[in-house]
Amino acid sequence: MSMPQERFRVVLDTNQIVAAGTRWIDHGRPSPDPNICRRIVVCVAESHTGLYSGKIIAEYLEKLVDRNHPPTRTAKLITYLMGAFTPISITSTVAPVRPSDLDDEVFLLCAIDGYAHYLVSEDNALLDLKASYTPLVIGRSVDLAAALGA
Repeated sequence: MSMPQERFRVVLDTNQIVAAGTRWIDHGRPSPDPNICRRIVVCVAESHTGLYSGKIIAEYLEKLVDRNHPPTRTAKLITYLMGAFTPISITSTVAPVRPSDLDDEVFLLCAIDGYAHYLVSEDNALLDLKASYTPLVIGRSVDLAAALGA
């Protein structure tokens, strides 16, 4: 019998959601699943506490629409995420160390106010801040997949 995996609080940057795609929502996940971002999304939804805010969900939706994901699959993915993840009320107004791209600040604020363990992103504006945020771990999907069990 294996030990139960620790549950972490996780914020996913929009690039993780977009890279996970939406086709799997209707057609199922391949096994094995070669898409590390999709593995992380599903793992966070099923085994951890994913965190989001209204602004984050709005950005997920905007980017999926801008990249021409079919509306029904986009709606199903957003519904899946909102059902599986936990909403956070962001009360902080400014991150202690701000990213070079201020559009990314909402992910830091959600992580801070949601007491996240991990912020998964491929965005250098956030990755450049790794050393500024502890105990929050900011990292790429490839670097955090094993820690999350994905």
